[in-house]
Amino acid sequence: MTAAGLDSPHGEVLKELAGMEEKWEITTRVECAEWFPTRLRALLAHETQVNPNGPERSCPLEIEQQAWPTEDYHLARSLVDTDLPEDDLFAGITREP
Repeated sequence: MTAAGLDSPHGEVLKELAGMEEKWEITTRVECAEWFPTRLRALLAHETQVNPNGPERSCPLEIEQQAWPTEDYHLARSLVDTDLPEDDLFAGITREP
């Protein structure tokens, strides 16, 4: 946000996180920036749980799509063969007869 000339309410949180070791390795990144508008509508449908004017919603959608276009996961366990890193949460899963 600051690179785009906008104020960011996240500066203090990012300072706290700087230099912290990741607790879990990210093993899977799913490209989904094109679906962020749908994700946002779904989130905002839960108005008792999400403040649409809160600091977590302060980043413009276009900047969010550019800065962090993925949903990130840690593979804790798999019952199918997989190669890391992954980009598909359903790779290797087959339909049972």
